[in-house]
Amino acid sequence: MQGSFSGRATQGSFFEGLFIRSLQASGDFADALRNCGFDPSQPRTIYPIEIWNAALEVAWHHRYPGLDRESAYREMGRQLALGFLQTWMGKVVDMSLPMLGPDRLVTRIPSLIALDTFRYDVKVAPLGWRHYRVSFRGDPDAKPDLMAGLFEAGLGRANCKATAEVTMRGGRDFDIDLRW
Repeated sequence: MQGSFSGRATQGSFFEGLFIRSLQASGDFADALRNCGFDPSQPRTIYPIEIWNAALEVAWHHRYPGLDRESAYREMGRQLALGFLQTWMGKVVDMSLPMLGPDRLVTRIPSLIALDTFRYDVKVAPLGWRHYRVSFRGDPDAKPDLMAGLFEAGLGRANCKATAEVTMRGGRDFDIDLRW
């Protein structure tokens, strides 16, 4: 992708969901987002991953200055889920979540992750009743806390109260245990 050192990209609907719909960027926050390459008043369909990464850092400092990075990213993951479900693409996904239920939703995480433009290895393993491990391998932009918050909020739409615990962090690899 042009403008991306890595060639990796992120869907514009993720930007719309998090920064426009959930966090409602305005004022200094919107200006800081513009400075890193995302203009909330003129969203595009796709962005270089470097802009996504920079925008997340901006959001942490503007919306969650009192939280450590892990806590802020977890909350941004929750907000991303809620905002994404208000986008046109998210509305399509949201129609199926209550019907799927949590077990089927978790087993579909690898295909939902495929909405991302970069392919990395995602596997789901059952560990017990209402207990799964989601393993990410080879993710050069690993954000386990963001994903944990995203999963908690997404499972909430599938009619359960889930907890997501990051159980392993290792550079490009991480594991999240989901329970409800």
